[in-house]
Amino acid sequence: MDAEIVIRRLNAGILCLFIATACIAADLTAPCVTLPEVLITGTKIGAARSFTGEEIRASGARTVAEFLEQVTGIALRLDGASGGKAFARIGGSNANQVLVLIDGVRLSDVGSGETDLSKLSAEWIESIEVTQGGGSVGGEAIGGVIAVKTNQTAHNELRVYAHGSSSLTTVGARQEFARDELTAAISVTREQGRGDYAFRVIEADGNGPFTLQLGQTLRRENNELLRDHAMGKVTRKLGRHELGGMMLIERAVFGLPGYLAPRPTPLAEQNELFNLAQVSWQTAPAVGMIAVALASQHQTRDFFDPDLYSYLHESHEYSTRQTAIGSWSKQTLVGSLSASARLERERLASGVLENSEAVRNRWQSAVQWSRSIALDRLERHEINVSAVGQIERFGDAKMQWLPSAEASYTWEATLPVVIGVRGSQAYLAPSFYSLFWNDELLAQGNPDLRPETSTVWTGYARARTRNAHSTNVDINGTLNRVTDLIFWRQAFDGRWTPQNLRSATLNQLTLSVKQVMLPKHADVGVSFEWLEARDRSGERTTNDKYLIYRPARTARADIRIRGHSTQGGVTFRWVDKQAVLETNSKWLPRYSILDAELSHTFRLGAARFSASLACENVLNTDYRVVRHAPMPLRQWWLTLSIAMGK
Repeated sequence: MDAEIVIRRLNAGILCLFIATACIAADLTAPCVTLPEVLITGTKIGAARSFTGEEIRASGARTVAEFLEQVTGIALRLDGASGGKAFARIGGSNANQVLVLIDGVRLSDVGSGETDLSKLSAEWIESIEVTQGGGSVGGEAIGGVIAVKTNQTAHNELRVYAHGSSSLTTVGARQEFARDELTAAISVTREQGRGDYAFRVIEADGNGPFTLQLGQTLRRENNELLRDHAMGKVTRKLGRHELGGMMLIERAVFGLPGYLAPRPTPLAEQNELFNLAQVSWQTAPAVGMIAVALASQHQTRDFFDPDLYSYLHESHEYSTRQTAIGSWSKQTLVGSLSASARLERERLASGVLENSEAVRNRWQSAVQWSRSIALDRLERHEINVSAVGQIERFGDAKMQWLPSAEASYTWEATLPVVIGVRGSQAYLAPSFYSLFWNDELLAQGNPDLRPETSTVWTGYARARTRNAHSTNVDINGTLNRVTDLIFWRQAFDGRWTPQNLRSATLNQLTLSVKQVMLPKHADVGVSFEWLEARDRSGERTTNDKYLIYRPARTARADIRIRGHSTQGGVTFRWVDKQAVLETNSKWLPRYSILDAELSHTFRLGAARFSASLACENVLNTDYRVVRHAPMPLRQWWLTLSIAMGK
C-alpha cells in the first residue's frame, strides 16, 4: 500500500501544482494569443468519423458509451449488471483491440487492455473521432481508435440534475467558471440503487425447452451499485502558451450477479478505485505548434465472494500507468507535417498473476505528412493525401514498423462527394492477463503468446445534398486481416488458455442514410451493418468456435422531432442472431428493440429547466447481448435538470 499512497500523492500534487500556478498567473497582464485547439493524437485522418459535443448531447446520451452505441459499425459489450462495464468493439474487433484516448492519453485497464466507456460523461465531451485501424497514435488499434476530446471552454454556469428509474438513480452537479483567460469546470456524480430490474427467462439461458423457470419474470439479484464520480479541468492561457490540468476520480462498490448458467453469484462483490491525473502545456512559436502532456493513472480492485461454491473467494489488484507525450506540427509549403513521441510504463500487481507482479515499458514515435491538392478551384475538385510512419515497442518484444496511408477525392461543386481509401497496419501486445494469469481452476496464461498484427483496408464514400431537405449518405467497407489472433480455448485440464490463431479475416460493410424531413424540426436516419469473419482456410469456425461473437447483421432506424422547446425521438434496432463461445451450435436469438424519449425545456428568469421521460425496450423484448446475462425488460427513466448562469 506504500506505492498506492505515493501514487495518490503524486496525482494530487500534479493537479494542485498546476492550479496554484494558474491562480498565481491569473493577475498577469501578458498579451494573449488565441491558440488553435490541439489534441495530441496526430493530424485528423479523412476516414475518421467526427461527432461534436452538440450532436452527442442532442442524442440524449448521458455517457460516451451510450452515444457510441448509436454509431454504425460500433457495438458495446454489455451484460446488464449495474456495476458492469461498457466496452466498445469496432468492425468485429475485441474490446482490447480498440484504443481509447482522452485528450491524447490512453484510458484502459492495465491488466486486460479494455476501456470502460461508462466512466466518461457526455457533458464533458467536446468531440469524438472514430477511426478504423491504426494511425499515428500507437498500438492496440487493430480494431480502431476512439479519440475523445474534453471541453476546452467554460461558462459561469451551475447545472444540477437527477436521472433515475425504479432500480437505479443518478444525481449530480457541474460548475463552470470563466475569468479572462482562465477557465475551470468540476462535476460530481453519485449513482446508487438496487439494480433489480425485471427480466424473463428464455431458452437460451439453459437447455432449450427444458430450461428451469422458463418464461417466468424474475428480478436481477445482487446487482446493487454505489458509484461516486468526480472530474475537474482547468485551463489557463498566457500569451502564446496554454497550460491545462485534468483529474478524474471514481469509487465504486457493486455486486456481481454473475450469469444464469452454470450458476449466479449471489454473494460476489467488487470494490474499485480509479483516478487519472493529467497536466499539459502547448505553445505556438514560429517553428510550429508544440504540445507536451504528462499523465498518471492508478487503479485498485478488490473482489470478494464468501460463497462456498465459488471458484475464487478473494483477489486484490493494483495497477499504475505513467505516460509522457510530446508532439510538434507545422504547416509548410509541401503540406502539413507533424511528429509525436510517447513513453509509457505499466505495472500490475495481483495474487492471481505469475510472480504476483508484471511490469512493461512502451515507447512509440510517429511522423505524419498530409497535403491537399486543388485540381479545379472553380469546380472545387480536390485530392487529399496523407502518410504516417510509426515505430513502436512493448517491453522486450520486437520493434514494430506500422505505416499507414490515405488518399481521397473531394468534389464540392453541386453535390458534395468524398471518395477515399485508407490502408494501415497495427499490432497488439498480449495483455498481462493473457500472459501471466494463473489460478488453479479457471484459467492459465500463456507467456509464449505472440503479438497480434493486422493490415486494415478501408474504402469509403460520402455524399450530401445542399438543399434544406438535405440527404446524407455514408458507405464504409473494411477488410481487416489479423495475424496471430489471440483466442481462448479450454485445455485438457478444464482451464481456459489463450492461443495464437495463425490468421483471420474480418469483413465489414456499413451503410447509413440521414434525411431531413422538415428543416430544423424533423429528420430520419437509417443504417445497416454486415459483418463476417473467417480463418485462413476460409471457414467461419476454428476448433468448433466462431471467430467472432457479434451479430452478423444489424439495422437501425431513428426519428427525431424538434419543436421550439420540446423534442422527442424514437429508435428501432434489429439485431440478428449471434454465435456464443461454447460451440458453433449455440446461438443467441435475434431480437428487436424500440426506445422512445420526450423532453421539454423552459426558462424561468436566469434559470433553464429541462425534463425528459424515456422508455427503454418499449416492446418488452427478451434479449441477450452476452449468453446467460439477462437484459432488462421495459424500463422508464425520468431526468430533471436546472442550469443557472450565463
